[in-house]
Amino acid sequence: MNDFSMHRMRRMPPRRGQQGAALFVAMIMVLLLLVIAVAGMRTVTLESRIGGNMLQSHNLQETADGTLREGERTIQAFGISLQPCASGAKSPVTGGKPCFISEARADTNGLKTTFTVSAKATGFDMPKGYWYPRYITTQCPKGASATAALESANTGCTEFYEVNSQATLSKSDEPQACGPDALCLRSSINLFIK
Repeated sequence: MNDFSMHRMRRMPPRRGQQGAALFVAMIMVLLLLVIAVAGMRTVTLESRIGGNMLQSHNLQETADGTLREGERTIQAFGISLQPCASGAKSPVTGGKPCFISEARADTNGLKTTFTVSAKATGFDMPKGYWYPRYITTQCPKGASATAALESANTGCTEFYEVNSQATLSKSDEPQACGPDALCLRSSINLFIK
């Protein structure tokens, strides 16, 4: 070794207080990066769950609305007064023509829904859609009667029906109770008797 190197080695103070400090600082930095990465992963997971739930809710809303519109179209397709469904019927559509399952104003069920007699909507596999109608009232022009000899509405009268629909993600082919397992919607329509 030359004199210059020897002189330089002698001048450097000993590093006793710094031994392992760099390793400790590096470990703290790695730990901080790990905490930030875990927090980021949790945020991404939460946001993906929120997005999935919003998509599922949107699908249920679209299915319930589409099912409601299918029920309304089915009722209005014929332009004839609906008759009550036969006792023991499983669907409000018999022989291609709709029938109503109960009278909304006299129903002890009130505003609650019961899909025990309901039609499965076409074109909705998952979520599934179901609908059923209830009779509300008949209004006729002044001087006309709501019933004829055969107990059917006269031509020119307007009948009002309540249509209930449901969208469910249940694997069962049966409708579910409205609530967390099924989204339910309701509308009322008027039907002019031709």
